[in-house]
Amino acid sequence: MKNKKVHAILGPRNSEQARYIVRLGEVEFQKPVIWFPMTGPSLLPPPSPSSIYTGQGLNCYQFQAIAAIIKALGWQSIVPIYEETEYGSHLVPCLTNVLKEMGIQMANVTAIDSSSRDINSILDTLTNMRTHVFLVHMSMDLGTSFILSAQKKEMIGEGYAWILTQELSSLTDPQVPLVRNLYNGSPVPVDNFTDFVSLKRYMQGALGVRPMDSNKTDLRRAKEKNFTDRFLGTLPIYGWWAYHTIEALAMAVEKVEKAGTDNGLTLGDEIRATTFTGVSGVKFNLSQGQLDQSEYEVYNVISARERIIGFWSPKNGLVQDHIEGGGGGEASGGREYQLKDPLWSGDTLAKPPKLRIGVPRTNYFPEFVHVYNSSNSSKLQVDGFAYNVFLKALDVLPFPLNNYEFVPLPNKSRSDNTTYDDMLCTQMKQEDLDAIIGDITVVASRTNCVDFTLPYLDSSVAMVVRMKNASTSGILLKPFGGLLWLTLGLIFVAATIIILLLEKYKTKSNEIKKMDQFLINPFLVYKIDVMEKFASSAAGWMVILTSFLFILVVQVYTANLTSILTQGKEREPTFKDEYVINKSSNLHVGYRNGSWVRELLTEQLGFCSSRLIALNSPEEYNERLSRGTKKGGVDAIFDETPYLTLFLSEYKSGFMMTGPIYKTGGFAFAFPRKSSLGLHFSNAILKVTQDAEPYSVLMARSSLPTSIEDLEFEDESDIETSKLEIDIFGGLYPVLLSVVALFLCLSIPILIEWWRKK
Repeated sequence: MKNKKVHAILGPRNSEQARYIVRLGEVEFQKPVIWFPMTGPSLLPPPSPSSIYTGQGLNCYQFQAIAAIIKALGWQSIVPIYEETEYGSHLVPCLTNVLKEMGIQMANVTAIDSSSRDINSILDTLTNMRTHVFLVHMSMDLGTSFILSAQKKEMIGEGYAWILTQELSSLTDPQVPLVRNLYNGSPVPVDNFTDFVSLKRYMQGALGVRPMDSNKTDLRRAKEKNFTDRFLGTLPIYGWWAYHTIEALAMAVEKVEKAGTDNGLTLGDEIRATTFTGVSGVKFNLSQGQLDQSEYEVYNVISARERIIGFWSPKNGLVQDHIEGGGGGEASGGREYQLKDPLWSGDTLAKPPKLRIGVPRTNYFPEFVHVYNSSNSSKLQVDGFAYNVFLKALDVLPFPLNNYEFVPLPNKSRSDNTTYDDMLCTQMKQEDLDAIIGDITVVASRTNCVDFTLPYLDSSVAMVVRMKNASTSGILLKPFGGLLWLTLGLIFVAATIIILLLEKYKTKSNEIKKMDQFLINPFLVYKIDVMEKFASSAAGWMVILTSFLFILVVQVYTANLTSILTQGKEREPTFKDEYVINKSSNLHVGYRNGSWVRELLTEQLGFCSSRLIALNSPEEYNERLSRGTKKGGVDAIFDETPYLTLFLSEYKSGFMMTGPIYKTGGFAFAFPRKSSLGLHFSNAILKVTQDAEPYSVLMARSSLPTSIEDLEFEDESDIETSKLEIDIFGGLYPVLLSVVALFLCLSIPILIEWWRKK
């Protein structure tokens, strides 16, 4: 190096070379070492004052851009795959931080040895994972081998998504020649897969990020045309960076030689101080020892071409169209991520991977979820209220989600009597499902297996029983309670005695005449001369007050009797609560087949399992409940209120609901544990249920009664509250008692006089 008068060292290719050359340049010769991203992608530039890296070095901007892409596409988890080198390991801390902020999971961080000996076994493992969104961060050499191996295993096709970091962008860059090697112009055989420029056709549908390159000058276009005519391709952005690095080095050498300070450290300082806009349009600045580049373009590989579908910068975030001056600043926290629709592998717009959505095919209550095969095609069809809520939630998700398939549960290998608990805790994992939608009740025991969304419908457990008709012979006595009848009778008897005592009769016939008048005293209040008919004016006033009370009682009695007759309050349940049924050990009760209500009855309410009968449809509910235990049926059915409301809306006569006796978490959708997709659906369901009018339309479309969430339970007190008790006239008692006491005092002298005469 001394004999050749070396000013700088360019481009170490691997870790062993790098450590030796950096030590050689920094310690022994004090010469700057310049790295190119195209020649040293598997290396991290050492923290050395004599090292200059013409790539983007240690910043995490590209991983922030990638995280924004993942967020915009609605992926909830990814599989990062990186080369197990110093540079490759840089991915993990950067990506972990940015994904954590966005609520995106890294399903399985996979490291590959740079020797590429374990690629096939790693790909086999990745194929069996539920997450088929892969982020590849590795050098060109290893990336070439990895992509080829993935292609041979048919992993680069429909159902898979691939994201490439900027180091692999030249695999797909249409500016890189496919037929000739740009560096020496020699032909590249089509079957020579060891050269990365031959692999771009295999990356159909892949997404990637690269530093934005939009400021092309006329001089650059002329040079690119020359390159294209000569090599059938031109320089990518990294080639122009290398080109300008040599320019900066030449400028710095001239300055150092003119100043007469031929020193390696001085030369490095001059390189860092050199800033200019090159013929490519790139603003070249190595002031921090590496290029200051924070704006990225997002590309989508389409055969041998590519399409720019978005741009990212720290200031503007992810946008569809480039915004001038996007560099610098911080991204707005409230910005929605925007991206044009990519064309995926298999020439489809359906975003991979396809979500697998489980749906129960029990069809006991098809108004909630109904799974069937269309007569026109073999495709599985789904309908019902839960399905409509699912579709409505898709519309309000913050990202597009249109690539999914429904999986009927239980599968054909299982019994039709499979419980919902088995679907959630076993089949969710066995069938590799991303969610289960339907009439799924949120209960505490199931939260150990799945995560639930917010409920889209409230529910409780209640009981339906037969109704019995009360005896019609006593219906005229029902408007008033027994104590009220007794009180009114005593009041009228006391009034009669007092009126008789107040009258001073001189002949027996006159007494009989006055008695006849009192028996019809309710009508005397309308007679103008009522006071003239009595010898005592006090007796007349007593008759008026008694008549007023009588008319008031008649009006109240008539109104309450009308209410009883018109509203059917004379009908009573055969059993008023579950405790009465439980005490009668010979009575059978029913529940919906496969429901968790069976565990509620046996474990919490203490019912013997031998008394429980599983029922499969509203028709069977009606049949068994009508027959009763003595005829092989049931005397009560325990189920959740939405089902019972549907049942009663169809079979209105003869049955009634009592309760609720147990509050549940409502109906919701289920997702695998720690699935961030469930959180997005919770927010979407909240928006759907809070929008009252569209929600009512969904219920009507599914033939659900609009009162399904506003249930009025027939409680045991309903029959009793139809009878008016003594407190209904509580305000009149002080007045009546005062009047009776007053007139009783007036009658005492008369009573004493009568005893004397007798």
